[in-house]
Amino acid sequence: MMESVAQEIILSCEINSIERGSLKNLSMVNMSCNGFNVSFDIIDSINIFSQKEKVKVIISKNRPSYSHDDFCGHGYIVTELKDSSLNNGNKYTTIISLYGLLVKIISNKESFLRTSQLNIMDHVYFCVKKNN
Repeated sequence: MMESVAQEIILSCEINSIERGSLKNLSMVNMSCNGFNVSFDIIDSINIFSQKEKVKVIISKNRPSYSHDDFCGHGYIVTELKDSSLNNGNKYTTIISLYGLLVKIISNKESFLRTSQLNIMDHVYFCVKKNN
């Protein structure tokens, strides 16, 4: 389910895997979210997530409420890349930089920016909230 209310996108997700990142003390969390694949970098010392956990992702232009059980950061939408070489149509990869930590949103159907009404260089908050 993808909800979009006043520049706030809410995705229901399940964490598929947590892999070692390419840098020391960095992990990459991979999730399936309502037709999107979302991955984000997280520093090991603040990683509060585990595999198969159900979470909610919020991408918002306004600062959302959060608790110590959530991961939130803010940054900018850097780019959206389109790969038309796939046999199944178009693949879009949207990249958000949280001042160094990266978020990748992959869609095999349509542009995430177009469906969410966001633009490159928009300042956004990215939160992953545990379902309690």
